[in-house]
Amino acid sequence: MEDVQHESVYVAPAHDAARIEVFRSASIPSAVASLALPTVISQLVTMIYNVTDTFFVGQLGDPRKVAAVSLVMPAYTMLTAIANLFGVGGSSVISRFLGSGQPAKAKQTSSFCLLSAIFVAAIFSILAFIFQRPLLMLLGANQETYDFASNYIIWVLVIGGIPTVMGMLFGHLVRSEGGAKQASIGMSFGGILNIILDPIFIFTFGLEVKGAAIATLLSNCAVVCYFVVYLAYKKGKTIISFVPRDLNQEFSIAAKVVSVGLPASLQNILSLTSNTVLNNLTAKYGSAALAAIGIAKKIDMLPMNVTMGISQGVLPFIGYNYGAKRFDRVHQANKFARTVAVCFSLLCIIIFEIFAEPIVRLFINDPETIRLGANFLRILCLMTPMMAISYLITTMFQATGQGKRALTISVFRKTTIDVPLMFLMDKLIPLYGLMTVQPIVDTLSVGLAFALYRDFSRKLAAQTDQLK
Repeated sequence: MEDVQHESVYVAPAHDAARIEVFRSASIPSAVASLALPTVISQLVTMIYNVTDTFFVGQLGDPRKVAAVSLVMPAYTMLTAIANLFGVGGSSVISRFLGSGQPAKAKQTSSFCLLSAIFVAAIFSILAFIFQRPLLMLLGANQETYDFASNYIIWVLVIGGIPTVMGMLFGHLVRSEGGAKQASIGMSFGGILNIILDPIFIFTFGLEVKGAAIATLLSNCAVVCYFVVYLAYKKGKTIISFVPRDLNQEFSIAAKVVSVGLPASLQNILSLTSNTVLNNLTAKYGSAALAAIGIAKKIDMLPMNVTMGISQGVLPFIGYNYGAKRFDRVHQANKFARTVAVCFSLLCIIIFEIFAEPIVRLFINDPETIRLGANFLRILCLMTPMMAISYLITTMFQATGQGKRALTISVFRKTTIDVPLMFLMDKLIPLYGLMTVQPIVDTLSVGLAFALYRDFSRKLAAQTDQLK
């Protein structure tokens, strides 16, 4: 358990007192509902936002264009990785500082996260521009899909890199001080705007794939504008700062952020590796197969996005109570959140197994793509409850600063196991074997997650007994 030095008892501004009270004394179901419901809604809107490009491009009826959008998604994951490095890490550290009565350090942490994220995102966008061609070829682009994918990557990754990262990061940091509703409004605003702009740029302006990318860029810029206006309105009443003079020069804060954020970021980076291998192995089966996998994975993100929403909502709650040494609330919140996520995942399995074809048909009217996509979806969804359990245990480790435990699960889930399995299963069961890999990995990873959780839970119980 980390030692903390209290600067003072943190007293929230009057208008924020209700937020902090949720952390301190609300019942677990009530606290999880009030914090997680806005983030779940936000994640669902974000999922629709991410699926929107695939949906509207699919209405063009060309599997090559859907495949091109799907090819860029793994690279887009790198932007999420940057946001999670400083967002998940920063949110955990900030909430723990607030719980232990150190608001000045919480403010310094937010400044470090925001300024560092801008710098790293800028470097990534420059590299994506310079190495665009080898990057796309690595992701599985071919003569049929390269030009479409190139148009998409320029607007979304190169020009849109910084606003994409900053929008997601602002959401994490605003939630860390209890502003789950405000963060969700900002993220939902961008999603709704993208849904409006996509058909305008794709069909009305006739820009097709490029139009989808421009709509995404403008939506992400709008999210950043929302948060900048929100923080300007709250000036003096928030610990979130992107002023360089608030940047802490001590290495300790950077180390805390990175130790927690790295596992979350690495999971995204390893997902990039896994998806790149998947796309390359699938590409030999044709554009219809590649488009079908892209659509099936997007649909299967529904239970994942709900789980992510729940985890983002409870992370600051767990971090605050861990910093305040309320370990009973830490354990209870994580257990309740896991139960809710598993129940929703089971519901998704029932729906996807019964209605796979009509759901896939919403995205494209190509018979072969629909057939493959429906079959893929039925396989992919099978072990989503295991994914939910593993993900929420990882979130608890992130919230409490247990970076090594979170890192162990992340590395195990991605690349270490799934990449070798992809090659093996593709040999044993061509094409369809690739779809069985994720359910296998989710089942194996939940065993590791529970083993690490059991050990940590015992330590929490011992700490609780000492405080009595």
